[in-house]
Amino acid sequence: MKSPRLAQRNIVLIGVGHTHAHVVRMWRMQAPPNTSLTCISDHGLATYSGMLPAVLAGQLPESAMQIDLVRLCASVGAQLIVDRVRGLDLARKTVLLDDHPPVPYDVLSIGIGSIPSTADVQFDGAAIKIKPMQTFMRRLSARLDAWKQADSQVAGAGRVIRIAVVGGGVAGVEVTCCLTNYLKSHGVENSQLHLITRGDELLSQASPRTRRLVETELRLRGHQVHTGCPVSQVADDGVLLSDGRRIATDLVIWATGANRPPTLDSLGLPQTAAGFLATDNTLRSTSGEPVFAVGDSGSIVDEPLPKAGVYGVRQGPVLWDNLRRTLDGRTLRPFVPQRSFLKLINLGDGRAIAEWKRLSAVGRIPMWIKQRIDGKFMDKHQPQPAMSGSDAMQCRGCGCKLGGATLADVLADRTGDSHSALDDAAAVGPNDGRLMASTDFFSSPFEDGYLAGRVAALHASSDILAMGGQVTQALANVVLPEGDADAQRRLLADFLEGATREFSALGATLVGGHTIVGPRLETGFTVLGGPLGNHWLRKSELRDGDHLVLTKPLGIGVLLVAHMRAECTAREYQLLLDCMLAPQQEFARIAS
Repeated sequence: MKSPRLAQRNIVLIGVGHTHAHVVRMWRMQAPPNTSLTCISDHGLATYSGMLPAVLAGQLPESAMQIDLVRLCASVGAQLIVDRVRGLDLARKTVLLDDHPPVPYDVLSIGIGSIPSTADVQFDGAAIKIKPMQTFMRRLSARLDAWKQADSQVAGAGRVIRIAVVGGGVAGVEVTCCLTNYLKSHGVENSQLHLITRGDELLSQASPRTRRLVETELRLRGHQVHTGCPVSQVADDGVLLSDGRRIATDLVIWATGANRPPTLDSLGLPQTAAGFLATDNTLRSTSGEPVFAVGDSGSIVDEPLPKAGVYGVRQGPVLWDNLRRTLDGRTLRPFVPQRSFLKLINLGDGRAIAEWKRLSAVGRIPMWIKQRIDGKFMDKHQPQPAMSGSDAMQCRGCGCKLGGATLADVLADRTGDSHSALDDAAAVGPNDGRLMASTDFFSSPFEDGYLAGRVAALHASSDILAMGGQVTQALANVVLPEGDADAQRRLLADFLEGATREFSALGATLVGGHTIVGPRLETGFTVLGGPLGNHWLRKSELRDGDHLVLTKPLGIGVLLVAHMRAECTAREYQLLLDCMLAPQQEFARIAS
């Protein structure tokens, strides 16, 4: 299958939350011409915060609130870079990353959400913050397991676990209501829950009736509510309130209101007094740059809104339209926020509280409505197969190599020996074979030039390493996809930077190479090296009874094919990269 030409323009999304998920979804349907989409995230999964309470309550599996970004981006033809953003170069219009070359953009949108506020709190002990939500369940489970193990080793095992949930908004209330079911599913029957808020009342933006319904539910369940009590200190065995009271705890869950993530401070863009990125009503930064800020990350200067997921969802279509309008130089469309929206609070027992304007109700029907809304959102943003049925698709990586039987027949015709033990590298020059050469070349399974360079360098070096050698020099062979010259330049530069990183770690030097233009990215290297020991490790020396040691697991090719079909999950993809980027030189030293 022919790869698309390299695009002249690039839209970059930092974070893939409520708003950006809509852009990725629409990309599959009507991507702008001559434009690429790059998504940058520090996680391979995105989570839908509205479904966390249902997962805690055991009403849904954790996977139900997750969007697999690896599969989603693969299914729409977008590039995903999993890395942390450390800043912007506004003059060069590039995103600066921790472990990747700068990523250029023509239009940029920032939607990395928010973090729980921790203002004026001293943390001498650990508190489990609900964000990053991708890891919340894992962190909670680990802390609970540690408590259970400690509890089993003391007299009077089976005691009550004391938990403080800090935060009086919807998140704090839902976590408190749904946590008991989670504890019971993990074998903890006895618990004492405290809900603590610095506000004078719970749910300060809710109607009086909604607050009364919530307070009644909490009281009937025996949960203790502490209002007007800012937390001043979190210790290993409790929380200290600003009025001097101390609440003994075994576990603290931090679910306070939205605060700006530190990354926003490194971007060099105008901020509001609260530290969020300042935008006009089109969601564009007030800096005048082609940069948008959405969801919790941005705040409209003339119309500040509560940090609620519903606004992020509603901003999606406006952002999608304005990204394309910016590329075309057209007038941007304003975002008109709704004045009221349906609030739904999961009580963890199959019921929910609903508030519409000033009307409130509690029961199973509101819960059914919540499940329908959440389920519809998730269904729209699940990955679709990259190809259907049994359509042909050329394999990438090692899967594109000529079949072994065909190659053996050709070599047998030339050598007259169909059983010769051919080594991984060939001796070249004089000095009794002290210099070996090998070459490796394949269609790149990755669109990211930097990653392609790292993988290609390690793969080409493996034949020298397998013979107990050390790579000393390398020559590159690169086919760059057709398309925009600037895009080709960036792709080649990223490829060489990735390759140089790996060759340098091996003590090798990239000394030259050759490039041409073709239908898709194809990469490889010819490598030279010498033995680490007194002699090479040759296949002709193998004997019956020798042990075969696998230094990497089998199945990499299977996962690469799955990734081409948008069927390789984020977890599998990370394992795939970990394996492909694992260094092998230590094994060569051990073998020698």
